[in-house]
Amino acid sequence: MARARIAVDIGSTVVKIARIGETGVIESQQQFPRDFEAGIARQVESLLERLGVPPESEDIVVCSSANGGLRIGIVCLSKHYSGAALRNQVLLAGANPVFVHDLDEEGGSLTRVDMLLVGGGIDSDDAAPLERRLRRFQPARYRFGTLAYAGNSRLAGLFVELFSGAAVIPNPLAETLAGRTLSVFEAVRRAYLDDLVYKEGVSELRSNLSKGIRPTPEIVSQGFQRALAKSSAIEVFGACVVLDIGGATTDLHYTVEIVRDDSEQRPSAGASVARFVFTDLGIVASRDSLMLELRSHPRLYEFLKSVLDGGVRETYQSMREGDYDASPLLLSYGCLFIALERFAHGRGPGLPTADLTRIAQIILTGGASQTMAEEIVGRVFELFRAENSSVPVILIDRRYQMWVDGITWSGHASI
Repeated sequence: MARARIAVDIGSTVVKIARIGETGVIESQQQFPRDFEAGIARQVESLLERLGVPPESEDIVVCSSANGGLRIGIVCLSKHYSGAALRNQVLLAGANPVFVHDLDEEGGSLTRVDMLLVGGGIDSDDAAPLERRLRRFQPARYRFGTLAYAGNSRLAGLFVELFSGAAVIPNPLAETLAGRTLSVFEAVRRAYLDDLVYKEGVSELRSNLSKGIRPTPEIVSQGFQRALAKSSAIEVFGACVVLDIGGATTDLHYTVEIVRDDSEQRPSAGASVARFVFTDLGIVASRDSLMLELRSHPRLYEFLKSVLDGGVRETYQSMREGDYDASPLLLSYGCLFIALERFAHGRGPGLPTADLTRIAQIILTGGASQTMAEEIVGRVFELFRAENSSVPVILIDRRYQMWVDGITWSGHASI
């Protein structure tokens, strides 16, 4: 049996504090709106004291998604091999891949990213083809904060010589394209936490709280893996999708057998689970971008008919005209609807195309999912279900068990 813990989740809109017993079961939990005037450090320590928990206790574990996740651009030798491996490690680290480009793509991108990650190829002395492409590479075509190289280690010195100030990350593909070395995961994870610590004020937390803080997306991913390994109170069976709907983003976690056989994008070789983040789907910070997509969606009327009990025509007209003030609950269903549609068509940088008829189970977690109803979730899924296909089992994780499983797990990330 593990020792009892206090788990703290610092989100973009709320702070969640839970008491977790020795058996890993939540004994109690409370949520508090973020106090942006007080700041993270003062609010968290004040809440702990109010709940009778000494802030200096070593039995407190903390995670956060308050910075919304780092934005990472990937430029690689091959989208299908090195690109997929790099993208998967970026996702595991809780960051958001914004694009995946080949080294030969000349257009670049005007979208600003926190890190531009360049990689590709195993460690091989026969590096001439990659060297020629690196010499032609022009970082000026991209907008980024940090430039990092994670390719063939024989060319790391050349990369730094060509682009002074670039960081070097050990090649995750060192000897195999399977990408089993977690070097990029660790580097991006550190960058995520550094950004969180210094941008969101977590550095003001006392050291016992800030030193072990972990990204919330990583926590949920590990909780999902525990459930798949039959080491959780959540029972997972068959092909499964987990949607973590929050204020700023919606995270998609899924078992890879859901990916269509003819999908151009593929999860990393050997992976059993994968993740994708929709950075523009959320009910608070991403509300405007979500409403914009819903308002112009060709299936808006069908969506509203599936989630509303009445007033569909009036709501439809008001949303089309841009005058509708949607409730958080409607926005939560909107995140579900758009996420499923994009997954079904592979609409997202590096997002595979899914065969939704293969899904046996849908699990919803995260703060925005707590007021959703299984029946209505089922009706939204019906918009995508093929005739004669089975209806997936729907579970809403109202006790945040997946989060608890992840934050109390002492195991390591898996790819």
